[in-house]
Amino acid sequence: MAEFAIPRDVELPSVSLTLPAVLSSARQARNFTAESLRFWGESEELIDSAVLIVCELATNAIRHGARPPAPYGCERGTDAVVTLRLALQADVLHIEVHDGSMILPVQRAAGRDEDCGRGMQIIAALAESWTCGRAPEGGKWVRATLSRGGGAAGG
Repeated sequence: MAEFAIPRDVELPSVSLTLPAVLSSARQARNFTAESLRFWGESEELIDSAVLIVCELATNAIRHGARPPAPYGCERGTDAVVTLRLALQADVLHIEVHDGSMILPVQRAAGRDEDCGRGMQIIAALAESWTCGRAPEGGKWVRATLSRGGGAAGG
């Protein structure tokens, strides 16, 4: 479990968590999301949708974006990280994941027999919107928004 502290005496509009780019970090990102949103008193419907979106964004960032692929025979550097940021506004939750790759995600249609390739479709189905861009400091960010009024757009 990732260690983090949300001050109990102050409502913060945002929290963030930086994790190593390893698959087990996706679980830490999910737990951080659920605990943060519960602390802020959000609905279980919103939490469930946000956790699923975070899982997809974090997994994509870890698998595809933490750093450009290493040369054949080399492993990814241990310094590769992904950063998750959650930001509350009056009517929406912004979920943003930053990684080290400049390659932007593309929503595609996965074949029936494919095990992967549905992450951005899941995000598009749950979120009010999603967008991405290249970060000035390098890498990219992918952001999804959820309505705080009733959870997921499709739910």
